[in-house]
Amino acid sequence: MKPGWRVVPLGEVCTVTKKQGGARPLPYVGLEDIASGGAGLFLGNLDPQTDKSTTFEFEPGHVLYGRLRPYLNKVLLPEFVGHCSSEIFPLLPLPQLDRGFLFHWLTSQRTVDAINATCTGARMPRANISELMTFPIPLPPLDEQKRIVAVLDEAFEGLSRARANAEANLADARELFKRELEVEFAYLAEAYPRRTVGDIAVIKGGKRLPKGEKLIQSRTPFPYISIKDFNDAGSIDISSVDYLTPKTREAIKNYIIRAEDLYISIAGTIGKTGIIPAELDGANLTENAARMVFKAGIRNDYVFFFTLTDDFQIQAGLNTRTAAQPKLALERLKTISLPVADPETQATMVERFRSIREQSTLAQDNFLNKVEAIDTLRQSILQKAFSGELT
Repeated sequence: MKPGWRVVPLGEVCTVTKKQGGARPLPYVGLEDIASGGAGLFLGNLDPQTDKSTTFEFEPGHVLYGRLRPYLNKVLLPEFVGHCSSEIFPLLPLPQLDRGFLFHWLTSQRTVDAINATCTGARMPRANISELMTFPIPLPPLDEQKRIVAVLDEAFEGLSRARANAEANLADARELFKRELEVEFAYLAEAYPRRTVGDIAVIKGGKRLPKGEKLIQSRTPFPYISIKDFNDAGSIDISSVDYLTPKTREAIKNYIIRAEDLYISIAGTIGKTGIIPAELDGANLTENAARMVFKAGIRNDYVFFFTLTDDFQIQAGLNTRTAAQPKLALERLKTISLPVADPETQATMVERFRSIREQSTLAQDNFLNKVEAIDTLRQSILQKAFSGELT
């Protein structure tokens, strides 16, 4: 620790204010209005609102700290008077603590991890603010705090621009594959007749577990594929698959899936599709999904790529769902139509789609690595700042 620096409990230089808000119209800040990752960005608006539920008033001198799921690292320096959700605590630095210094200390990964360790509640973890106030915070002289904040603000402004550029490029890379799919299937729709899923495939739903039966994590010859195992890349996370006991398997042995079947989630998070891998041949499938077995001359991977298009999403009603637990009825699935090319063209298009997806994935990995490197550099700078090594 540098000469002149002290280490004190946070509660010695900061208080938590809980002045009741909501009675007078002021801008409102909810957790959804604060960017995650320690970015410190306000995502809401300044429209005055009143609120009958519990809220806390704050002023520009406060630091707003999101206590729910603290690993999301939601911290804000408000520049306006307002009121905030009770899931946000207004922290008021005392005169010897610069609020920008407090902001950067709260958003450092070391502090985030320490706060996260105080959480109670598995589903809705909340930081223990009483414990937080006992945390030791390095306290340089106020002039040094302000100097450190100025250096950090300048450095992070440049990092923020670099991160924004990387994220924009990442979004473009993700869109590349989808744009190409849309263009190619639009062309196919003009060149080939449309046929319904019900006409080209046999659709079968999965099977609910018998009453009283439970899945087990220990490996058996009988995997049971659930919605949680489906990922956004069109495959199954085999490491997360649970298993059936021999007794349960016997009860639902007639409801199995085969390698290369095309699956789709039809309840909960609907519309996720993929192809069953060889390792899961003969597994059982949750009742919240269905499988499609295609007739001769229809490639399952050709249809899989079609399920990623807006055309499929619209026909399936996935772009307008509003129910809390939406379902995709099998009868509706059967009516969805797609352009069916001849087998040779299907094979050619599948190879093209795979090539484009590979290029898109490589580009995404590149930009994700850049974002990760920027975040790592940010944390490295913060660590130096709070150990007195920032020049």
